[in-house]
Amino acid sequence: MWYLRLFVLLGLNAVVILFALANVNETVAVRWLDPQSAGTRMNLTVALLLAYLLGFLTFFLISALRELRLRRRHNQLQRQFEALREELNRLRTAPLDGLLEPPAPEAEAESEAPRG
Repeated sequence: MWYLRLFVLLGLNAVVILFALANVNETVAVRWLDPQSAGTRMNLTVALLLAYLLGFLTFFLISALRELRLRRRHNQLQRQFEALREELNRLRTAPLDGLLEPPAPEAEAESEAPRG
């Protein structure tokens, strides 16, 4: 599916570039924070480039934060996995002394007693 996303993004970028080239001599008023102001006059191509860069920066920051969170979680799980692997190795190599003791004599007498 990555190729489908790539084709959509390339198509969208081509449309924006064609739009910018068709309107190269146009200027627009950009109002930054105050909607009542007259705004800054700039070339439409420059305004599109700024909007594109702002969107890219926003996407990059969100993706970087997500990547850091995933890496931290991965490292936590890796440490937990290693701890469990070490515990399993200790259990595999633990001596069997005391694990296979014969049952106590009173337990044998109870199991041999007739039921009824």
